[in-house]
Amino acid sequence: MKILSRILSIALLLPALSVFVSCSEEQDGYVPAPLEKGGQVYFNSDNTSSFTVTDVQNTFELSLGRVDTAETASYDLKVVADEATLPLFNIPAAVAFEKGEAFAKVACTANTTEMEYDKTYTVKVCVANAQDATLYGQDTLTISVTCPAPWKSLGMAKFAENFLDGSGTYYDVEVQQNELAPNNFRLVEPYAEILGDIAVDKYLEFFILPAGSEFADFTTDAEYVIFNDYNMGQWNSNYAEDIFALHPYRFGRTPDKWNYNVVLEYQENGLPGEVSLAPLYYLFNEGGGWDKTTANTISILFPGYVKADYSASVEFAGIFTAKDGKIYATGDLTLGADASDVKAIVMPADVDAAAVADAIAAGELEAVDVKAGRIEVPFNAEELGGNNFQIIVVVLAEGAVKSVATNSFEYYGAGNSNPWQSLGTGFYTDDVLVPLFYEGGTPVTYEVEILEHTENPGLYRIMDPYAKSVHPLGDADYAPEGLYIEVNATDAEGVYIQQQSLGMDWGYGEMQLVTNGARYLASNPFEVVKGAGYLGKVAEGVIVFPTFTQSNGATYQAILFMGESGYLAGMNSKMEITLPGANAFARNMAIAKANTTKREMAKKSFSGAKANLKLKKLLNLQAEECGTPNS
Repeated sequence: MKILSRILSIALLLPALSVFVSCSEEQDGYVPAPLEKGGQVYFNSDNTSSFTVTDVQNTFELSLGRVDTAETASYDLKVVADEATLPLFNIPAAVAFEKGEAFAKVACTANTTEMEYDKTYTVKVCVANAQDATLYGQDTLTISVTCPAPWKSLGMAKFAENFLDGSGTYYDVEVQQNELAPNNFRLVEPYAEILGDIAVDKYLEFFILPAGSEFADFTTDAEYVIFNDYNMGQWNSNYAEDIFALHPYRFGRTPDKWNYNVVLEYQENGLPGEVSLAPLYYLFNEGGGWDKTTANTISILFPGYVKADYSASVEFAGIFTAKDGKIYATGDLTLGADASDVKAIVMPADVDAAAVADAIAAGELEAVDVKAGRIEVPFNAEELGGNNFQIIVVVLAEGAVKSVATNSFEYYGAGNSNPWQSLGTGFYTDDVLVPLFYEGGTPVTYEVEILEHTENPGLYRIMDPYAKSVHPLGDADYAPEGLYIEVNATDAEGVYIQQQSLGMDWGYGEMQLVTNGARYLASNPFEVVKGAGYLGKVAEGVIVFPTFTQSNGATYQAILFMGESGYLAGMNSKMEITLPGANAFARNMAIAKANTTKREMAKKSFSGAKANLKLKKLLNLQAEECGTPNS
């Protein structure tokens, strides 16, 4: 069996050997390849087919060889690409060899300024003439060229914004730095967590502009952060057009309006720590756009940065007179974990607290050191003058102001009796906050203390109307106690509320209330505005305000300013005040009792918290500019 197996193996080899031998001999019908002529040019096998170019390094090389090296020679090349790609590359029209050279390089250039970042372009380079090529080599090379975006990732930053989200929540967002312009940064899909798919593949780009720079026809006086227009997309189905976040300069705002677009803190590595941006939001639609300014709308915390808590808040607690006769303003001070160098001073209420803080930091003003808890701050009312004062608390770190907290109070010394006397309990109907901030919110009526000025009868103060302890829906975001709305009803036929703070900021800017009629008093005589019916009246002990109608049909009695933007208040024509002892007392008692059930339901429905401000209301309810009333 072994012999038979060996015989079979030899037999199987015979056909194969005959084929091998026949390829080396001429056979009938076989035509051998012609001998090659010309340079026999080819692309070397060690050529790469993919190239990366940048704005700094925009060249690449191709390598070619030839068989015939006897003479100096140049061989034509042909470049094949689509019409858009061809002008982007400068590839020589020929390759040149010196006598005796078998290999040569072709230097190519890419026009990166015209190329799109991260896009791959395909080009074919060929030996143009067939007689110059070789049958045994590659006469065409297909290459791909890419110019990657010059952005390197710095890692995950923290991103928070108050316009859409309003919760103060920080989201993890990738931040990148431009390698060619190190002051340029961008956030990758910063709104993806908030807006979903419409925010995918979008970048919020910003750059640091040094002080003294020329930008947008302005010369800056300080370092600012400028951000590119950011398209937030059609995130609200009620609007067909996109919403953009724009820098204030796009509306012609001068650098003094850019103060919230800054680097708040730098890190030791030279990178920003915290960046603040304050966009104007603009809607493109048939009716035009609208804008809104909010301080510190966007906060960006760079990787590696831990934000220190220098926060401070103070509430006036009363006046304390020591045995030696010195007067102290007392307050309850709350401080952040990193607030250790803290000063306090009492100044007149109309003094700029920020300027006072700077003077304290510079050592130009002496202030007392304070700690969290009950503080006592000495002051001399006679030297300061007047009856209206404020406690100013300044948090310092490394000699710089980190935060400022204030709280106003009144003090009447010896011989200056308090002209404000309590009339007792009245009622206030809030048709201001509830319709804007609560889903399906209706006006609520509740008890408030009302004071009257003894020397100016009819000048009232509605005490604590938005205090968290007084308002039926009050929560931690509502105003502290001790604030009031001042109502001028010295003329019972011409009642108004001048613009004044409500002591709250819910992420859209400080809230300030003004009755619409009061806005006309700035440019028109009182009697003219009164005669036009634009001011309120006192009727049977109830202060009522007239209703105005916008061109879009929306009704309102007042304007609630938040930051620089105004929104309609009194949309249900229910903003009114019932004075103590008025004939409507029983009626309002019934309303208040009914509202008890309403507020309990509201707290259950909204968990005692404000619903997110509905953008569709803000867009439709922008306050119109007032003109001159008809007398």
